[in-house]
Amino acid sequence: MKKAIILGTIASLLWSTVFVFGRYLCDILNVHPLLIAFLRFFCASVFLIFYVIFKGQAKELSLIIEKPLNIILLGITGISCMGGAVFLALDRSTAVDVSIIMNSNAIFIIPLAVIIGERLTTRKVIGVIVGLLGCALVINGKVTAFQIMQREHFTGNMIALVASVSWAVYTVMGKRLVRERGGLIVTSLNMVVGSIPLFFLTLGSGALTLPPLKASIFIIYLAIFPTAIGFVFWYKALESIDANQLGPLQYLVPIGTAIISILFLNDESIRLASIIGMALIFFGIYLSTISKE
Repeated sequence: MKKAIILGTIASLLWSTVFVFGRYLCDILNVHPLLIAFLRFFCASVFLIFYVIFKGQAKELSLIIEKPLNIILLGITGISCMGGAVFLALDRSTAVDVSIIMNSNAIFIIPLAVIIGERLTTRKVIGVIVGLLGCALVINGKVTAFQIMQREHFTGNMIALVASVSWAVYTVMGKRLVRERGGLIVTSLNMVVGSIPLFFLTLGSGALTLPPLKASIFIIYLAIFPTAIGFVFWYKALESIDANQLGPLQYLVPIGTAIISILFLNDESIRLASIIGMALIFFGIYLSTISKE
């Protein structure tokens, strides 16, 4: 169990760097967000496919032939939509806000899970409402006034909300398949398939170019460490402990993002609204995911 907690913690801290370095690539190095998303997941998919082959599980990749529709839908929602939206959001908002909103996805999983037959309790409904209030507060950016349309980062935060909902849809749709075939296999194939729409979106936007050396180093880091290694560590941890024990470690992501962004990005700051909103989101997730009535 101790090893699993360590692996989960490392994965969460690695994921927190995505938001900081993603914003750095967009704002400072002026790399197109769709190009970042495409290269991140394409390179990560290559790394993971080789890892699967190295582990002697190459035959399991036939899942793409067995259940192509499942993999395509998961690739589009969990990689193309989520991945593209995260970097588009980072191009228009702060790393801290995007990280908080993105990690509110557990709030949206609850109502979506009703579709596949999971029970909706009073406590879960209250948790969803509290979490949504937290999201609204982060998006609004102010505690004392509701001036959402006047906010500079409104568009970016709304795109981050799209990313969060996309990941929630991906989680609900992929739950059964991940349990049957393993998170590593499903994720590897999803990244391969999800990279294809990102390629054409990047090509269509005229952004399909070779990034400068400095930007390439950051993108390679994003592909290997928080994406490929982060997912491997997370699913390795899930082999030893339950998801409800591991899940709360994701709370480290926005906290890690806040700390790293203040040190790494000169214009990042943590607003009171973001702090209160994050607390409400975490409390809402807690209410939504505990099993007691």
